[in-house]
Amino acid sequence: VLCPPTPCPPSLVTPPTPSLLPPQVLLQVLIILTGNYNFFNALTIVLAFSLLDEEHVGRWLGRPKKRQGSAWPPSLGSVLATLLELNTYGLLLYWTVQYFGLEVNWDKKLLDSKVAFTYHEFTTWLRTVTLPLVGVAFLSLSWEILLAMYRCACVRGCFWKLWATLQWAIMATATVSLFAVSLVPFTYIEHESNGKLWPGIHGMFGAVERFQVVNSYGLFRRMTGVGGRPEVVLEGSYDGHSWTEIEFMYKPGNVSAAPAVVAPHQPRLDWQLWFAALGHHHGSPWFSSLVLRLLQGQRDVIRLVQVDESRYPFSARPPTFLRAQLYKYWFTGPSEGSPG
Repeated sequence: VLCPPTPCPPSLVTPPTPSLLPPQVLLQVLIILTGNYNFFNALTIVLAFSLLDEEHVGRWLGRPKKRQGSAWPPSLGSVLATLLELNTYGLLLYWTVQYFGLEVNWDKKLLDSKVAFTYHEFTTWLRTVTLPLVGVAFLSLSWEILLAMYRCACVRGCFWKLWATLQWAIMATATVSLFAVSLVPFTYIEHESNGKLWPGIHGMFGAVERFQVVNSYGLFRRMTGVGGRPEVVLEGSYDGHSWTEIEFMYKPGNVSAAPAVVAPHQPRLDWQLWFAALGHHHGSPWFSSLVLRLLQGQRDVIRLVQVDESRYPFSARPPTFLRAQLYKYWFTGPSEGSPG
């Protein structure tokens, strides 16, 4: 946090290591390979690289790397830290296999999985670990603040010591405040723990919520479509009896066609129609305007539906009637036949 004019004891100098970068980039790459989230994952990867400091990117910038003392033999602390990290990854892998029933089917070359816990067990586990995690985070933050305060004491000279202490006080206050308000969105995942927070923390969060200082994790913290993905399907007709489906370029519609892979493209209309299907139509007032423009045969809007107008069933003449129906879509299993 602080850069005093005189160095602190070597035991306190711990160069930053961007340990979050590899797993975060790996996570985003896996999501890109298995999901369809447009350019959001690419943006996250770019942001993750901001964790790198001059120690790691200096060579790319043409700056020679600073020589450091020999790191061999490693200290007892570094060995224990490495063992703890490897143990953590091992436990994560073990419990992932246990609770998601991962099995490799070598004959079919498939990785089978199934959720091996109930919703009640999951919520009980969340209720058990949420507040202890807050306590561990508070202890970790307290240690860093005390360590920074000790570094202030290392500074020589009354003026520089006072200046370092002032910086420490400002940064510590800001950090503790940010930590406190972040507890509200962090505990959203478990409402009982959220209700146990001190009311003053909720008040602080309410005061700064409009500034989006802290937020809950994830682009989609709760995935939609677990119980069937809702989709709005538009159909047009000239007589009100015979209806023809209007197929979009990207969103689910025709069950005989495979879902489109769009990343990193961001289809504007198809993206909004996904959210329109999740709630009441009053929450998407633009939808009425879309229907009106299609009834008017406006070319700019039709090109949002289909760039190739030959695939738009009403390219020659706008439909007389339009209706919207709400369907739910499910993926079929490997052993199931064509979807009905």
